[in-house]
Amino acid sequence: MGIRPESCRRMLLICAALIACVALVLAAGVIPPVKAEAARGETTEMAVKAFWLNISCNLAAAAVLFLMAWLSKGLNLVGKTVAIIAGLLAMLLGLALTDAAAAYLDHGPDMQIASILLIICAAADILGGLAVVVTAPLCPRPEVVKAAT
Repeated sequence: MGIRPESCRRMLLICAALIACVALVLAAGVIPPVKAEAARGETTEMAVKAFWLNISCNLAAAAVLFLMAWLSKGLNLVGKTVAIIAGLLAMLLGLALTDAAAAYLDHGPDMQIASILLIICAAADILGGLAVVVTAPLCPRPEVVKAAT
């Protein structure tokens, strides 16, 4: 049982875009208030570094998924494994964002907006990762795609 190669590529591209958008929202909407709070001494500077690490990992997972979707006509066993690992990474990063969102809920109004953005980003990360984990095993192998064309 599988899906068409075009559908597989499209789904991987959508998930890569969703995960990349999470990184952009974190950089533009979450890091500035966290930096401001760190300057006031209400939170540690380590939180900013943790968000940058999350952004880097999200961008790496999105780049891997984008390249896999763009360059391949199907996924062999290694490709499926790499896609599933990237999806699991995105889901774990989403769980880390839920922890940060819960920590910032009781802070000031700026941090409450950042917390809401963190919850949205966590949901997007978990949804994108889950979609990759479900889609990757259903993608056809390259040999099957060549035989069908």
